[in-house]
Amino acid sequence: MNKSQRIYLDPNQEGNDMYMKVRLQQETDSIEFLSMKIDTKDVYRDFNADYGVLVGRVTANGGIGIPNAKVSIFIPLAEEDYENGEIKSVYPYKSPRDKNIEGKRYNLLPRVSRINPKTQQIEPKQPFGSFPIKEEVVTNSEFLTVYKKYYKYTALTNNAGDYMIFGVPIGTQTVHLSVDITDIGEYSMNPASMVVNLGYSASQFIDRGTRIKPSTDLGDLPNIETQEISVDIIPFWGDTTNFEIGITRQDFRIRAVLTNTFTIFGSAFTDSDQTMRATEDDQDPNEKEIRDFFVCFPQDSRHATALTTKRIGKIKETIYYYPSDMTDVEINNADPKTDMLILNPNEYSAYYRNGDFVFIINCNRDRVVTDEEGNKTSVNYDNPNGVFTTFRGFVTLEYTLDELPIIATSGIEEKGDGTVVEKDKTLPLRIKLKFPQHAGKADSFDYRDNTYADAWRKQHMKFEAQKFYSFSRFHPTLANKSKKDADQWNLKETLGSGSATRGGFFKGDYINLCDAPDLSYGTNKTMGDIEFNIGVIQTNDNGDWDNAQYQMIPNCNITSSDQRFGSNWLNLSVYFPQIGYMLHSSSKVNNVRVADFLHTQWKGGTTANPFFIFDNTMPIAGGQINTKGYARSDLHWTDIIEIPLEDIIKFSTTTTKGFRDNQLGTYTLKGAYRNGNYIPPSTAWKGTWSAECPYNGGRDNGNSGSGTKDPRYYFYKGFDTSDCIEFLYDLGLVTG
Repeated sequence: MNKSQRIYLDPNQEGNDMYMKVRLQQETDSIEFLSMKIDTKDVYRDFNADYGVLVGRVTANGGIGIPNAKVSIFIPLAEEDYENGEIKSVYPYKSPRDKNIEGKRYNLLPRVSRINPKTQQIEPKQPFGSFPIKEEVVTNSEFLTVYKKYYKYTALTNNAGDYMIFGVPIGTQTVHLSVDITDIGEYSMNPASMVVNLGYSASQFIDRGTRIKPSTDLGDLPNIETQEISVDIIPFWGDTTNFEIGITRQDFRIRAVLTNTFTIFGSAFTDSDQTMRATEDDQDPNEKEIRDFFVCFPQDSRHATALTTKRIGKIKETIYYYPSDMTDVEINNADPKTDMLILNPNEYSAYYRNGDFVFIINCNRDRVVTDEEGNKTSVNYDNPNGVFTTFRGFVTLEYTLDELPIIATSGIEEKGDGTVVEKDKTLPLRIKLKFPQHAGKADSFDYRDNTYADAWRKQHMKFEAQKFYSFSRFHPTLANKSKKDADQWNLKETLGSGSATRGGFFKGDYINLCDAPDLSYGTNKTMGDIEFNIGVIQTNDNGDWDNAQYQMIPNCNITSSDQRFGSNWLNLSVYFPQIGYMLHSSSKVNNVRVADFLHTQWKGGTTANPFFIFDNTMPIAGGQINTKGYARSDLHWTDIIEIPLEDIIKFSTTTTKGFRDNQLGTYTLKGAYRNGNYIPPSTAWKGTWSAECPYNGGRDNGNSGSGTKDPRYYFYKGFDTSDCIEFLYDLGLVTG
């Protein structure tokens, strides 16, 4: 049986160096210390060798082991090589402070980047060093000579931050450390977090603060840290009679205070400034009807619903979170209205470009340190040591009217008057969305019932360090063709879960029927869908509209010339529909002000029906109020999804911005995305999803009446000039 002897070393030992002499037990197969191990077969083979063993840990934040730090025994340039121009040009260092012909001092950082075969990422993202990589060493004789003679005692720290250099000459040696904090594995920092968290001046960065300003002086670079320490190396075999071994230890602590971050990204688009839903039906203008709230304005469906009329702008985000001092148990019983906080925009980095957006956010929960054996160990949130690893909160997104104004104004006429008077006007409103949100049938958040509103507020996301996240939204569709307003109402008009009731929907509604309930009624009366053609030029009196150029992906084919997306989940990109609301109530439509696409409706609801279309005092969270425009949570399901790095790299290779998973060739998605066939696992922070999609959504061809669930995943990288995957590359957050 293998026997191992452990030498216990306190990873938080005060003092820079420490000598350990331990009597080696017989029949020992290996010696363990920190996260390292020495095979005693190697030990006994060199029993009479006159050398030492140097071990140590590189740490930051008072107790986090730093991976991929470089440690070496500095060897001065030998006199016989001083006159050798070829050797000296590669290695001119008589002291670590000497500089090479590029003006760079002695260092162990790579001179060029290479692709990591495991992650397919370019590492480092920006090379600043002068150390040759393996490919150069094996193909360049000068590099090989220098490497074998002057870099023979060199090591990289492992995931725990530990290193070991075996066979070091005894006596006083100079031990060198090189660290690039943008290239230290799971703790790597990016330029954005260096500005926000480390206080570096923006002048040290270029390309909108996404890249470090180059310099040959390593001392000028905010991401580079080098150190030298003189260490007296003791012999490994200190007592060959009593089998006593000696190990020299030298730890390093880097000065940078590391902060873990995660990234949320996506793209967004909305309707044109002249478009909304809610206008008089030109086909039947004789009476004001509820179904008119579903009709496009303007009536030309190609203008109102076609992809070519959409637009992009700068999104407005609000990030709500739970503070560090709240435990998970306390969060489960918390009141988001008072216990959540709103993240100050100065506390995270946000980038916007043509409808794309990226948020880089600090973790603030679950602090850990590295223990003696190299494992992550939890410590209290207020411990001065360690690093946070998670974040819990939710995000709201909207396009403000200041950013993207809407000038559409229409009306729903009184019977036979032929004109639109003030009380008949319909004005535009753009929906807002909370991520994540979901509710059972008829259980949408409502100001009159705290049970559903509290459930809505409590749904949030647990984010983890160094991961990428994006948005997924279910695109519901509603159509209504009933002319009998009196028959639109539910017999049961009280709040509550009722799968057998309409629950605030009109009886004439066709829910999640993207392929239209009645083509003779017109294709411009299905609210929420996106209409386009693939490879076909649509025309009207205004000229050619080429929807195909926007590369949207359809899930619903009404005809070969009429393709749409609706009644299913779309990942990566978020569409914000514009709908109209009636300025004043009218008994003609039982005081309805807006379609039930936005929120639940109740017969004669003079107070309830206009509540979410005007400013109000309903709490959201974190002391924030006003739920105007927020879309009902039992129909507009949303989610935040983790996007593995491998998937991001694969998405970047697609030839079109809209695609399905079966268009990725033989590649199998690594992430768990939303579609008509997937129910996420229950979690304490998101709750229990009652189905894959609301109201029989996510069915084949976008038809809620179909018994077949659509197993495909749908993605859209962005409308028009936006491309959220490309944006990650442009910002240097992904490099493969």
